[in-house]
Amino acid sequence: MPRRSSKTTRDTYHHGDLRNALVKAAVELVEGSSPEELTLREVSRRVGVNHRAAYRHFADKTALLAAVAEDGYRDLLAAMEGALTTLPSRAKPAERLTALAVAYVTFAVDQPARYRIMFGRRLNEDGRFNTLEDLVARAYGLLAGELRAGQVSGHFTEHPVRELVFGFWSLTHGFASLAIVRRLKVKRALLESWSREVFGPFISGLSR
Repeated sequence: MPRRSSKTTRDTYHHGDLRNALVKAAVELVEGSSPEELTLREVSRRVGVNHRAAYRHFADKTALLAAVAEDGYRDLLAAMEGALTTLPSRAKPAERLTALAVAYVTFAVDQPARYRIMFGRRLNEDGRFNTLEDLVARAYGLLAGELRAGQVSGHFTEHPVRELVFGFWSLTHGFASLAIVRRLKVKRALLESWSREVFGPFISGLSR
């Protein structure tokens, strides 16, 4: 069988396909290792192109990881916003907050590699990735908005919203991280019900 030439492989990724292929390959490789161990050369090899081709799309490994994180935050936001839309219009603030928690943990468990990249070492230390920063701010704003609305309606305690956000995030992030590494051995089919049990006391504690 004739060997496929490198030129043919490169031609497969015309019209922007290479960028998406590199992002997908990065996620696949992180599934079996860690973001710190990832290299552009290794990602390029997995896609089947010379590593120099990767630099046409990403200045360095951090830029590639930032692209993965951007996609991840878009999907996380969609999952959290979607969870709210499935609730009745008169759902109580505690129910809405629980829905966000469940959506967050479910995303993390279903997308562990992307989750580790999103919430690993901060990628925008030098301020290069404005889109990523905007998406992070949107995720924060979604949660903060729900907590603030609960305060305005008289359901949640009058505590600084920023501290409530960090408390909620610490709980959901810790639960998700332990579930991913199987320190918490929870079956996928039971993930939602167990999440509700774990987050229930915290959310109840917000009541005014």
